[in-house]
Amino acid sequence: MWRAYKALVKAYLATALEYRAQVIIWLLSFLFPLVMMTVWLTIVDEIGPAAGWNRTDFISYYVGITLVRQATSGWTVWAWNKDIRTGQLSVKLLKPLNPFHNYLCDQLGFTLFLLTIIVPPVALVMWLSPAISYPLTLGRLVAFVISIGVGFMLNVLAGSTFGVLAFWSPQTINLFMLWYGSGQFLSGWIAPLALFPVAIRRIAFLLPFRSSLGFPMEILMGQLTWGEIWAGFAVGGVWMVLLLVAYRILYRLGLRRYSAVGA
Repeated sequence: MWRAYKALVKAYLATALEYRAQVIIWLLSFLFPLVMMTVWLTIVDEIGPAAGWNRTDFISYYVGITLVRQATSGWTVWAWNKDIRTGQLSVKLLKPLNPFHNYLCDQLGFTLFLLTIIVPPVALVMWLSPAISYPLTLGRLVAFVISIGVGFMLNVLAGSTFGVLAFWSPQTINLFMLWYGSGQFLSGWIAPLALFPVAIRRIAFLLPFRSSLGFPMEILMGQLTWGEIWAGFAVGGVWMVLLLVAYRILYRLGLRRYSAVGA
């Protein structure tokens, strides 16, 4: 399995290198956090700290979330949907690995390529800017890296779960975007969850969206106790299991009705 993953990731990384224009467009779409940072900095300059957050907090948060978002993003739903509709899934079914592994390696290869582009400039900004502060210890750094892996797998599993719905309906992308769009408000992407009312924060804690974005950032910024970190990992782990079970059930049921007729 290790050799298979190594070969697949290498192949998909090479594919990502061939579509540099697409990568540039993708990277530009992730400038949104910096726009939101500008908005919050303007608010802080006019009325002072918001819910205890000052300029340093907002700058640290939005610079970091730009990197975290790149590392945890997942769009396997589009690959599943296209291959099922066009019949290209049949080729993957002939291979000894479950197609899920192909889509996972595709996502991983592209993510690694994006990170090689974005990590150096973000790291340089973090090093040169005194306004950016991440009070990390070795233990919290390890927890942060693990949380990135959890967030990545949650997005891949969610995309695959919605993707296999294409066995029944051509509207899987719309369903996924409804899920994805709703999650943006509860993930920490639009604004830090610490600025939301307590009731909304409690709901966000129980849903998977925070685990893929806000949770890693809260670890990075030293805002969580170890008890809260373990609780966050527990929530993420439960959702990973639920999504994996849902994917396996839907995948097996979908194969029974699959016919590669193309579209």
